[in-house]
Amino acid sequence: MNRAEFKELLEQKILVLDGGYGSEFFKKGFSHVPGDLLNLQNPEVVLELQKSYVKAGCDILLTNTFNANPLKLKKLGLEKEFERINLRAVQIAEKAGGGKTLVFGDISSTGDFLAPLGKNDFEEVVQNYSRQAQILTLAGVDGFIIETMSDLKELKAAVLGIRSVNNNLPLFAQMSFEADGRSVTGTTPRIFATLLDDLDVDVIGVNCSTGPENMLEVVKTIYENTTKFISVEPNAGTPHYDGKIVSYEMSTTQFADFATKFAELGANIIGGCCGSNHQHIKAIAQSIQHFKPVQRKKKIKQVLSSRTEIFEVDPFLIIGERINPASKPHWQNEINQMDFQSLLKEAVKQQEEGSSILDVNLGIEKLLNEDHFRSVIQLFDRQSSLPLSLDIQTSKFLEAAMREYTGRPLLNSAKVTAKSIERKAKLLNENGGMLILLAMDKNIPRTPEDRVKLILAGIDELEARGINRARIFADALVLSFGAGNDPQVTLNTIEKLSENGIKSVVGLSNLSFGMPGRSLLNGTFLAQAVGKGLSAAIMNSGDNFVVNSLHGSLSLAGYAYSAKSAEVIADPILRAILSGEQADLKNQVVALLEIHDPLYISQQILGKRMEEVGKLFSKGKVYLPQLLLAAETVQPVFDFINEKFPDQKTSKGKVVLATVEGDMHDIGKKIIGTVLKSNGFEVIDIGQGVSGKEIMRQVELHNPDILGLSAMMTTTVDQIGKVSKLMIKSSSKVLLIAGGASMNKQLAEYYKIDGYCKNAAEVVELCGYLIDKKSNYNNTVG
Repeated sequence: MNRAEFKELLEQKILVLDGGYGSEFFKKGFSHVPGDLLNLQNPEVVLELQKSYVKAGCDILLTNTFNANPLKLKKLGLEKEFERINLRAVQIAEKAGGGKTLVFGDISSTGDFLAPLGKNDFEEVVQNYSRQAQILTLAGVDGFIIETMSDLKELKAAVLGIRSVNNNLPLFAQMSFEADGRSVTGTTPRIFATLLDDLDVDVIGVNCSTGPENMLEVVKTIYENTTKFISVEPNAGTPHYDGKIVSYEMSTTQFADFATKFAELGANIIGGCCGSNHQHIKAIAQSIQHFKPVQRKKKIKQVLSSRTEIFEVDPFLIIGERINPASKPHWQNEINQMDFQSLLKEAVKQQEEGSSILDVNLGIEKLLNEDHFRSVIQLFDRQSSLPLSLDIQTSKFLEAAMREYTGRPLLNSAKVTAKSIERKAKLLNENGGMLILLAMDKNIPRTPEDRVKLILAGIDELEARGINRARIFADALVLSFGAGNDPQVTLNTIEKLSENGIKSVVGLSNLSFGMPGRSLLNGTFLAQAVGKGLSAAIMNSGDNFVVNSLHGSLSLAGYAYSAKSAEVIADPILRAILSGEQADLKNQVVALLEIHDPLYISQQILGKRMEEVGKLFSKGKVYLPQLLLAAETVQPVFDFINEKFPDQKTSKGKVVLATVEGDMHDIGKKIIGTVLKSNGFEVIDIGQGVSGKEIMRQVELHNPDILGLSAMMTTTVDQIGKVSKLMIKSSSKVLLIAGGASMNKQLAEYYKIDGYCKNAAEVVELCGYLIDKKSNYNNTVG
């Protein structure tokens, strides 16, 4: 089925997707085997499950290839079986479907974060998904589904990888959100929806992590922010595991009731994830059989976003102009040496001043290479910065930055020439975002009428290439007043653009270049331009007169406008930690060593600040990128203190970490390790997929205070119980904590675990409490 035929089908009918796989394999006694390997070793088990979904009434059957991308299989030691697993999965699904259902290739995460949150390289991950899509295409799938993605950047890599192989088959792109409404990496449903609305996918949706009740608001948000079709696959409530049986709390009747609510909210495809079985799918099929698809939205509000921050472009966009080394030769030298600290400091200032997005210009590009642009994009991502406007002139550098960017950027800019429009449209179609279109081709038209005529011609060309005019800002072109240019030409151009429904932008500081009294000229012109309908300005957000002129003119125009300024962190140490300003932090610590002993600085100053970072994370004030950045910023300073004063070197305790046997999900454990280490604990990470026997050997070797185990999947969580039994049998004095998506407090009690860790925000307090308790007990006994 091609994409046009699939679209026609979705306009006529709400489709039913199949249900859970891993949780069903677990119930059948296959917790010790990676689910994808069953395609080769026990294909009849997969076939039986899929036949039950077909009989229940599903319209789309997924291949049993959730973990079957090359990078994930390599971690499982199954890389040699990559092709066989994927090919056999399609054959089994087609046999189960018997021509009654569509068969979609199921694709999911690698289990590791991409840089800057992890070590996976973006282009390698794109190639990873390209390889799986190629095999699934050859095997004859009817389409693809990307599911259970917690990292927006990895989801984008998967889309690009699949589309590099196949543009003809329909593609779903789904993300997972926690109960707090954000993904693990801090992305909101709106950020996800607005970016994926730009990308070359047919359906966007949500699956896993939570039950259907928490997904209602997510589906509503997605519907309001996309023109694409929508899919939803909730878990069957919360899992409960008593050591023998995994059960989910939601009945089929309740599940079906939520299915009708999803249909009413605009979902076009409804299925089930973890814990759902053929009975749940049958209940969905029966409950929605008489529902007609909700008519799709035609327009959405335009926004720009980073991974974690989002800004609507209406009524006005303040584009901070100061990330630019022009007239700052020392900045250019720093950039050439891959030192971006000055740029990052400037970014923080502009965010605090109320900039909506940040224009990024790295200066003389012939001195740079692609790594400069990838690195600076990653650094801003780690800071959870404002959305970016990419002012990059060299095509290959712009492409590198666009691919690396996580979110919906502003591309600055394109001329109205065939070559420029073709290149920029291709980048926008592949990566998403909005565009500044200059009112010029090879020359700058002298009259407002000619500028507008040229802009409208350029918009027609962009729309013919799939870029809607709502995604375009027209640059009316401000030229230097001191050089004799008439600003009325620009003002009249803005007015005529507004009359044509086109958003406009200006580079405000160009007006007063080389002149005295720049603030007065810029502020006065900006007020006049807003009165003519100006939509955005690249400007100095630190110029109070200009900013006040803007606010006043917007108020007079009837907008209740107030800039969204970032909260200013008064504590200089906490500010340096959260901003990633390692050199500044070290300088402050060196000064403090003149008046405090190293132990006090480590525990009472740096340690307390990291505790505050943890509290901000748990409250949703900072997100995972910032948490990791803070940890990586403070760790070298801890190391510096310990190296300088080895006699006073202290540790809060030693912790060994492992992901249990059969589980290759390493993300949560790595986050825990980073946070513990940055809070003064000695951390020894012994890896992923580690057997109980090897864990016990490592515990004996390192003699830690605490052993921390992670299990993401219900099929591997029982390994934690097995390790607990081994520790009890050995009379080990080491404390055991555990966490991961499949763990809960009740299960921790059943396994006789000393502490359950829900997330990274809790781990430092939990480990500190357990070690203090152990120490007090030993002192009492002694």
